[in-house]
Amino acid sequence: MTVALLITLIAPLLPATDAADSDSVQILYIDDYSKSVRAGENATYNWTIRSLNPALQLTVNVSTDASAEQWSYTLATPSIILEPSGLASVQATVTAPFERGDRYDNLTVYLYVYEDSHLVQVSAVNADTAILGALASAEKVLGYFENPLPSPLDNEWGVFLLDIVIWLVIAAGIAFLLDGIGRVLARATASMLEKIIMGILRTPVLILVFIYGIVHSLDALHMHISESIRDSVYSIYSVIVVIIIFYLAYKIFKNVLVYYGKVIAKRTASKVDDILIPVVEKVGIVVIGFAALIYALAALKVDLTAFVLGGTFISLVIAFAAQETISNFFSGIFILLDRPFKEGDIIILSDGDWCEVRKIGLRTTKLFRYSEASIIAIPNNKLVNEKIANFSSAPDKGRIMMTFGVSYDSDIQKVKEIIREVINSCPYIIKDNPDLTPIVRFEEMANSSLNFFILAWLNDRADRFNTKDFLNSNIFRRFNEENIEIPFPQSVVHLRKEDS
Repeated sequence: MTVALLITLIAPLLPATDAADSDSVQILYIDDYSKSVRAGENATYNWTIRSLNPALQLTVNVSTDASAEQWSYTLATPSIILEPSGLASVQATVTAPFERGDRYDNLTVYLYVYEDSHLVQVSAVNADTAILGALASAEKVLGYFENPLPSPLDNEWGVFLLDIVIWLVIAAGIAFLLDGIGRVLARATASMLEKIIMGILRTPVLILVFIYGIVHSLDALHMHISESIRDSVYSIYSVIVVIIIFYLAYKIFKNVLVYYGKVIAKRTASKVDDILIPVVEKVGIVVIGFAALIYALAALKVDLTAFVLGGTFISLVIAFAAQETISNFFSGIFILLDRPFKEGDIIILSDGDWCEVRKIGLRTTKLFRYSEASIIAIPNNKLVNEKIANFSSAPDKGRIMMTFGVSYDSDIQKVKEIIREVINSCPYIIKDNPDLTPIVRFEEMANSSLNFFILAWLNDRADRFNTKDFLNSNIFRRFNEENIEIPFPQSVVHLRKEDS
């Protein structure tokens, strides 16, 4: 009822036959009436007829006529009862022949309109159907050559076997040709690109050619294979073609584009391409796989509407259920692009752990923890949102800051001289650069000690721990030699005896 109402509303806008004053039925053209099909396939045409008589019920008889032989025709409804001012659908299906013959069919559908058993109108509509490619023949090899085989193979089975053998020979010839082209290119150019591409193309192209030959050879057996089986074979063939094409796309993307992208990135001074290429590689593989799935489902004639709606719902579910994973993914991209640290850097986590960056992934980053000599994996969103100190990538020299305390009865000048002597003997500290001269100063008079502060720059920031060990050991030794007391926290306890 809804469809009929919509057609009634838009009928004046649709192209239609010129209705004479005496016509009882108007014909509305709602389809494409020039189509192309393969041999053995169907084409369906649709028209809508509308009653112009508001009072009487009409009877419409439908028949077909065609100018070409060997085509078959089917009418959905040979006889139609048309209510006053009502609408009805006329549908005709034509099937293209396998036998060699006319390549083009002109279908004519006649409409005989009756009012109270009286013929009041005769109308005709046309549709043209063309056959794509050469017509297959059950009697001829590849559709063109006579079958030379003797009995019992002087029939369609012999044609089928010869077709398979010929397509196998064609595939072998193409393989030989591709190998020859590959050898010529290898001698003519020093680049490996052509050889890689030829190696990628060889096997998929051979498979495509051979399965194409098998599918089209089945046309010779059309008398023994039902239309449903033939449609299933074509669907499977389409899926295989999609898989092979996207396999080629994947191999060319990974072995050519990504590979040479990495080679070029190593030669450039910029680090941006080194970061982007791994991201593009991972995203590209996902996109190729998803596109292959969509095209494979389309080749199987699966209605993708449900998948789109279901995908939308699933996307919402995933967005909530996997928000941590998604957050880690984008955080990984941020780390790769922004480069707060890189693989091999020494970083200090917010909890004070010293770690070496071993592997930056799109979900987690693997670190070597020095305190436990273990590998830990930390989610990327945690690293992005926390304070991370990068010990390796700072542009300035490494430096250390230390504080030493001595007792209140110590000679301040003597303490400074001892500390400077130890600093001058340390092989890790820079001493010949006037801008980076070590600093020794009397910092403060604390509760129980006089505190001296040291600031020194290092030749190599990796010697930070060695420098601290050297200074602590030698300053402690020199203080003992000079009888300089190093205070430590003490408590004085007074005992008082009370009379009983």
